[in-house]
Amino acid sequence: MLSSRRHSSSRRAGVSTRPRDGLAGLAFTAARAGGRQVLRLLGDAGTRARVDAADEHARDPVTAADLASDEAIRTVIGRRRPDDAWLTEESGARPGTSGLRWVVDPLDGTVNVTRGILRFAVSVAVESESDGAVLAAAVVQPASGEWLVLDDGTVKASSGQAPGVSAREPGRALVAFAVPSPPAARRAAYTGLAVVAPRVQDLRNFGSTVCDLAAVATGRLDGFLSVDPKPWDLAAGVALVEAAGGTSRRWHRSDGLCFLAVGGAAVVDALHRWTDE
Repeated sequence: MLSSRRHSSSRRAGVSTRPRDGLAGLAFTAARAGGRQVLRLLGDAGTRARVDAADEHARDPVTAADLASDEAIRTVIGRRRPDDAWLTEESGARPGTSGLRWVVDPLDGTVNVTRGILRFAVSVAVESESDGAVLAAAVVQPASGEWLVLDDGTVKASSGQAPGVSAREPGRALVAFAVPSPPAARRAAYTGLAVVAPRVQDLRNFGSTVCDLAAVATGRLDGFLSVDPKPWDLAAGVALVEAAGGTSRRWHRSDGLCFLAVGGAAVVDALHRWTDE
């Protein structure tokens, strides 16, 4: 192991109404605006032609839905906070002067959308540029209407139930995973995942990191393992998991692969131990 970083949180998980004010309210409003654009395109006639704006053979396509969601999110936030910095999957990075940065995935699960699989999400987080701490975050799943929001250290949920990570032992864990798109990196990632598969209840690739992290935060999944993770996929979801009582850990193996595990402490420790052997 070349390096590792571990996080945990004592933030509270709770139930509340939708956030209306402050950074959390803005994150939630922006994420919902992006989600409405995705649903608008999905609901139109000729959905595939409109949504699948990229080469259908691309492993990581960019569609009209990605771009429309990205524009809607940036418009909502930009009106209120024009001096903040940005990092979005579709628009890249933009500097700011306020000390805050918005980290956005306007549509996570794009391939699912192009195939008519309704597992996708919009992720919006705002962090301090000085230390990277996430101050507020929102994850919205437009197809189901489910959402989670981090507001002043508390996780607010659309379900009306208090979110919390599961306490299952690693051997009974249902673990989601994500791998990078480039073929060579993907082959190497699956080699690492092969040591995990026989040691847990099952490994699942659902096609949306943001949805997976939301499921970990609510205890539906027991853990999440990613190879070569991207910041826009993680910022909101990892903060929500940690606020719901979970932890995260990132490490580099001697072969250069970067892993991230998220979930309950026992599951994260096991995933790290198994993949770093």
